[in-house]
Amino acid sequence: MSRQLSTAIQIKLNELLANTGDMALKRRARRIIEEVNPTDGDKILEVGCGDGFYLHLLSNLDIKLSLVGVDIDKLALGSAKRNLKGKSVKLHWADLVEKLPFKNNSFDKVIISEVVEHLNDDVKGLKEVRRVLKKGGRLVLSVPNHNYPLFWDPVNWTLEHFFGTHIKSGFWAGLWNQHLRLYKPQEIRKVVEKAGMTVLALESLTFWCLPFNHNLLNFAAVKLHSGKMSPDLKKSINKFETGGAKKFSSVKLGFRIVALVDSLNNRWMPSDRGVGVFVVAKK
Repeated sequence: MSRQLSTAIQIKLNELLANTGDMALKRRARRIIEEVNPTDGDKILEVGCGDGFYLHLLSNLDIKLSLVGVDIDKLALGSAKRNLKGKSVKLHWADLVEKLPFKNNSFDKVIISEVVEHLNDDVKGLKEVRRVLKKGGRLVLSVPNHNYPLFWDPVNWTLEHFFGTHIKSGFWAGLWNQHLRLYKPQEIRKVVEKAGMTVLALESLTFWCLPFNHNLLNFAAVKLHSGKMSPDLKKSINKFETGGAKKFSSVKLGFRIVALVDSLNNRWMPSDRGVGVFVVAKK
């Protein structure tokens, strides 16, 4: 199940994702925008908006949307405000498990990406999402997949498969970092259904990847925020910028390698294995 966006939106989305070197994020972002299928007049909420990346994408598609983001992390909200400066996006602090600051049946569509694995009570959190969705409204959700590939996080994959444990936090925590749980596809299906929603699509995303992919991303993030990188180089790998990679041959080469590896996911993907699980549901 994959919705076909208009040619104009596809072109714009390709431009907006050009500086995204995280292959899992790039593929997930594309699927989120496809299944949200934004149309003029939509009222869209992102729960756990973090730095505002998906709201950034939606706000730059030249579509008249009412966009709202919430997060429990005030530092993340501060980043989102900076990244969305000048955009008509409303941002609020909120605790999903307690209560969202919106009336029943307020939104046409809700995005909740890489959030549910952090919740003490995942079913309760999704029931609150259901409350603010309009009848027939669409939920687009993603969580980390417990059936993740060896190459993505070899350290934790080895620890889990041979020793029944994993690293919970820090650089080598990989996919498990700060997560209470990971989900196998059928596990997250049950959670969504217990919350009272109907699952329309369930799929795994990003199986093929570079060795130690998650650790490479962590290393890049540390370098990006270290203050030792030139402004132009930072811009070339900033997912909120476009086109900067063309100035640096090394960055261009890196992006090409990532794109080549990621293209394998278009040829063959296991149905239940990957970095993430992607869910589309309705109220």
